[in-house]
Amino acid sequence: PKVAAPPPQLVLPRRVAPATPGPEQVAAAAGALALLQARLRGPSWKVTRLARKARQALRALGGVDPAAHPALAAPFAALMAHVVGPKAEGRLPLRHALGLLSAVDVAAFQRATQLWTAAPAALVPTGVAAARTLGDPELALRVTALLAERPDLRDGSEDAWAKRWTVLKPHVEAHLSSAGSSLAAFVGGVAAGGDAHLSKRLARLGA
Repeated sequence: PKVAAPPPQLVLPRRVAPATPGPEQVAAAAGALALLQARLRGPSWKVTRLARKARQALRALGGVDPAAHPALAAPFAALMAHVVGPKAEGRLPLRHALGLLSAVDVAAFQRATQLWTAAPAALVPTGVAAARTLGDPELALRVTALLAERPDLRDGSEDAWAKRWTVLKPHVEAHLSSAGSSLAAFVGGVAAGGDAHLSKRLARLGA
């Protein structure tokens, strides 16, 4: 009898196209990060616009680790700290932080989540610790970014969100299955903590 062929290996699409950035591009990204930090106490629409510009500047670097570039290391780390920092100094919304993290090497996400989960319990972003339980940093980054997204604030659209989840879902399901778990169990294990927006995203994940 014929032996069934193994199922095709799932290949996770790249988040960022490879690039060879020059000093000017690195400097532009560093400037965009510094400007975002300086305007964190400004209107939310302006923070959103500056975060988008900073993300685009980082994406142009081809998925670098900010810690490997002296010009990027300090401003990037400072912005991640502003997610859980004093409100008076200006907070970087989690969705914007994850937008920046989605444009760079996954090592930056690992450092950021260690920083966030070490903060006082009341400041730890809802859902971050749960996504880390996936045990795969790349999947955790992508799932956390989906959970933090706010299409209702013109950060995107429900259709775009659904398309991204459709691409990612089989990878998450395969990973959870290999660990003896399931998507339903993962979603059920995330405490929304009264966050209506997170509850809605979780419902979409499990739909």
